[in-house]
Amino acid sequence: MRLVKSSDEIAAIQSVYSRAHFLGVRQLAVYFETTAEAIRELLPPPLEPAPDPLGAVLFSEIGNSNCMGAFNSGGVYLRARYQDIIGHYCVAAPRSTVEAVTVGREIFGEPTKLARIVFDTTNEHVWGHAERHAVRYLSARGRYDEDAAPGRNEFSTFQFKFLHRSDGAGFDYPPQLVQVTSTFNVTSSRRGRGELVFRESPHDPLADIPVRQVVEAVYSEGQSYASAHVLCEVDPEAFLPYSFARNDTLELLAESSILHGQASRTTTDGRGQWRKIGD
Repeated sequence: MRLVKSSDEIAAIQSVYSRAHFLGVRQLAVYFETTAEAIRELLPPPLEPAPDPLGAVLFSEIGNSNCMGAFNSGGVYLRARYQDIIGHYCVAAPRSTVEAVTVGREIFGEPTKLARIVFDTTNEHVWGHAERHAVRYLSARGRYDEDAAPGRNEFSTFQFKFLHRSDGAGFDYPPQLVQVTSTFNVTSSRRGRGELVFRESPHDPLADIPVRQVVEAVYSEGQSYASAHVLCEVDPEAFLPYSFARNDTLELLAESSILHGQASRTTTDGRGQWRKIGD
């Protein structure tokens, strides 16, 4: 029965999840300055602001991986610290495939959402954007000015793993703060100027994050590895207000479902007809 794994299969799966490997990576990173007030408001405890109010938007094209296959990804990160560890808190993580959404959430605790993601390059430019519910809510572009040295880079991120209770009241277990360390073996890199657009979306309100200025854009190619470990358990009551950010707005989803159902009703001649609630 393929639905039940053998001990050898379990060991192989656990080995993959312990060190995810991503091949044929092309990545655009656009770094920006925001405000200390915004970061302080958005960081769930026990995370605290880092000395500089900086953020990063990443778009990547993953040619293949040992845990999710090929996919495109995006991400918005805010500079933060936990005790003496400096990293980036992941605010949003759009992904282009169901596999990437599932593994990202269940293994790493990423706030992944399924999105249409475009990533493309020309001789001088690289750009990416994420679209959900017909809104292109996140866009980034870089223009190369100079080559950057290849090498090995590390990018540390903070995620929260949690599960809401079945009755909707709190969590099944105390939320966990997870540190994900990504090591990027860069074979080619260029840097230059960047641009960002956070467009208004009720389901993905990244437009609430102020962008004071874009610092730089970096384009890189290579392969990367990711591993994760739990830093601590988090106070459930303190974390609860932050735990719904990875979900779409429930009221709008319900309203959309009602309108869709009304529009799908047909008249005797087969044409759709709008109806008031209660008809």
